[in-house]
Amino acid sequence: MLVNLKDMLKKLFEMNDIEVLDREPEDFIWARYGDSLELVYVEENQVVDGDYVIHFSRMTEEIHSNKTIICVKGYTEDAKSMANKLGIELLNRAEFANLIGEFILEIYEKKRVIPVELLEEEDVEVEELEEESEDVIPIFLEEVSAEGEERIIKLQINEDEASAIARGYVHGFHQKLVLLPYYVFEYSLELLIEGSIKTKSVKGIIAINGVNRKFEIWKRGFETTVTLEVEHQRMEPVIGLEDARKMAVEALNKEYSREEEVKIEGENVTIIEKRKTRPKKGSININFISLYYLPVWIIEGRDGLVMINGATGEIMKENFYGSIS
Repeated sequence: MLVNLKDMLKKLFEMNDIEVLDREPEDFIWARYGDSLELVYVEENQVVDGDYVIHFSRMTEEIHSNKTIICVKGYTEDAKSMANKLGIELLNRAEFANLIGEFILEIYEKKRVIPVELLEEEDVEVEELEEESEDVIPIFLEEVSAEGEERIIKLQINEDEASAIARGYVHGFHQKLVLLPYYVFEYSLELLIEGSIKTKSVKGIIAINGVNRKFEIWKRGFETTVTLEVEHQRMEPVIGLEDARKMAVEALNKEYSREEEVKIEGENVTIIEKRKTRPKKGSININFISLYYLPVWIIEGRDGLVMINGATGEIMKENFYGSIS
């Protein structure tokens, strides 16, 4: 059985309490979601390029709405660049498949009956999701080592350089190098944006400090080694891998549940409002990479102490008139 994608999407909109409007031209899907007017076009027959996006923009320039092109055959890099400049959303095949799946799950969660024709095997072909992210995924450059040996991020800041950095914060009289343990995970998730019909694929690296249990999103790569010639103190983690895994999932839920500013074009006015984002339920996937030890210079003086990342030179923590636990 063949299904018209545009009609199927309109049906899914209606079942998720999104008002579908009867407007011309009928080639578009006109939908109202809250205070937002959505204009959606399904392109099934060709790859969308930059010229296509420009033509679409000119054809709809008098329509004040959020505009989306569903690119079933995909889109080119210049199309994406041009769409960003013109304020048009592009959804590729994988993103469209993900959108359909999210709508169906929301219908299910509302305890509504899903029309069987939407679920026929030949209706919708779903391919493997393609992940897109604006974040840079760190690369760990490993030295060859025997199995079971610890992994240490290479020290790039020497003792004199650390002293110079700390001079603006404390007058140090005691300095030591410690290795802080981090459980490092790769993660991916689907981000839901309030008032938008699309989700955003996000991926990255999250590290859980094995001592203080705090998390960090790492956006840079590191070289690693199995030995460190400088005298140092290695701190052992006080939590296990499974605890760190749970903390990582909780941290990602918290990190990506926030508000973002969104521009809404009305008929006579432009409104800037905040929209909430949150990870889609069940979409967070994490994969344990390894336990890494980060070199950290701790410099104490009469004004307190300062902690300096030995791989980047960044100040990690200022704890004036206190001490590290």
